[in-house]
Amino acid sequence: MTVAAAGPVLPDHPALAPVRPLLEALGGSAWPAPHDWSRLAAARGIRNAQGLQISFVTPSEPAPSALDFERRIHARGEVETRPQCWHDAFHACAWLAFPHAKARINALHVADGADASPNRRSALRNFLTLIDEGGIIVASTRADLLELLRGFRWRELFADRRQAVCEAMDFVIFGHALYERALSMHYGATGKGILLEVGPNYFSLDLQGRLAFLDIRIEALISDPGFEPSTRLLQPVPIKGIPGWDAANEDPAYYDDVAQFRPGRRKAA
Repeated sequence: MTVAAAGPVLPDHPALAPVRPLLEALGGSAWPAPHDWSRLAAARGIRNAQGLQISFVTPSEPAPSALDFERRIHARGEVETRPQCWHDAFHACAWLAFPHAKARINALHVADGADASPNRRSALRNFLTLIDEGGIIVASTRADLLELLRGFRWRELFADRRQAVCEAMDFVIFGHALYERALSMHYGATGKGILLEVGPNYFSLDLQGRLAFLDIRIEALISDPGFEPSTRLLQPVPIKGIPGWDAANEDPAYYDDVAQFRPGRRKAA
């Protein structure tokens, strides 16, 4: 007798808050199949940059290259999705939570990779891959707090200015691989931070409103003709150091662990 695999169960952790409503919307007690993700995408009107409805499909054999994976999404709106796989489940969640940014990332991969080997990436595609896999958006109404983050001043930011961080900074995982790492919040897990200064009304929005706002901001950032992609634009963010994301970081001495909280770059980008 075949026993159905137990469905995905998320730990009760703030890092996973953006994806929790999506998994709950699927309902059921088993792992979602591609058609379950497609149903949710259709209900939300999720489309690629060409206006094609996004659907989630069984992976092809053999597995495509990274560029061919993106080309299939762009040409047919089909996202290959492995069953019972957290990595692919979170990738589907990213399409549902950040549809405009994901559609733009996909289109740029295809446009920039048209004359490139599937096994090599341009500076733009490398940047896009890093945020797509490991990105975390840091939105703040306080430019001074963002500067402390850019300066790798971990203890000053997260311990000395902790209350200000809790009131004026929001940390939202974007990358599906980083969501997967957040399941266990294992030691040293680090995101690629995209730092955004936002207006005071940002924190009056509910979770869905903030996600929609950030989705448009990321799309606009990477769509800007003057945008010059560089991995140095991505600020390392040790996610276990974010207030509320690990009970141990209530102790200021937590941030003295240089294996997690490195002193960072010595030269300006």
